[in-house]
Amino acid sequence: MDLKTLLSFGYRQFFSKPHKPDAAPLIVVMIPLVGKARAKDWEAVCRVLEDTLDALRAQSYQNYEVLLCSQDRPDNFPQQEGYHFISAPPHHAAETVSDQGLKVRLMSAYAGETFDRFSYVLHLDADDLPHPDLFRYVVENNNGRGYLIEQGYMLDAPSGRLGLFGRDIGGTQDLCEHCGSCALFAVDWGKQAFPASYMRLIGNGHRKYAERAARLGFPLDPIPFPSMLYVVNHGDNMQIRKGNDKLLYIEDNDIIDPARLSAIREDFGLSEPTAVSL
Repeated sequence: MDLKTLLSFGYRQFFSKPHKPDAAPLIVVMIPLVGKARAKDWEAVCRVLEDTLDALRAQSYQNYEVLLCSQDRPDNFPQQEGYHFISAPPHHAAETVSDQGLKVRLMSAYAGETFDRFSYVLHLDADDLPHPDLFRYVVENNNGRGYLIEQGYMLDAPSGRLGLFGRDIGGTQDLCEHCGSCALFAVDWGKQAFPASYMRLIGNGHRKYAERAARLGFPLDPIPFPSMLYVVNHGDNMQIRKGNDKLLYIEDNDIIDPARLSAIREDFGLSEPTAVSL
């Protein structure tokens, strides 16, 4: 048994008590953002972030707060109540491909010091777009444990092509196998023992979110509708730095029916034919 598994077992045994969720819980959105020094085009990064912020503003449930962690604060990140910027230390390419794990830990520590109520926490990549009714579904269902996003779409930014995610609805893989923006974790910042440690034990490896959450005593329920757009090929995706060609997935799961494409774009508030304002 490795150390993280042992710590998870200990947390579940001693600290994992059932939550008593609020009737109108807070949604805490944690966004790790690449720094200006590592970005290929910082202005494009900020434009793509604006699409993500617009998708949050379009949510039919508005009780949320946004945490953004980066080396640099984008000019378009609002300086108003409900928006929190957490500064990250410099990240050098020779260290790791990504410093997202560090940024998630910094945001978790900040949330533990800032919030004192029951919440659902979404790790949201700065280029992904949640469905307008995602937060409302979570709040109305309100299971007190958390949710896993298996259904959604991969969106090729330059062309607007869409690939289907979700084995239950005909995709070859679930969204949580590709996209980090795939889970909302129940956390009671005021009553839960060591909530920031709980978030650290969840980690940032999205393929094991469901496994880790269950091991920690809070198994995730699936969201029953396509609820996230995973946007690729806008120029600064992590998958580009890792050398992954995500278009191969779209080739196998391409949605080609014009009526269905229009319905999806309308559902997510996208323009036609391209999807993001690059």
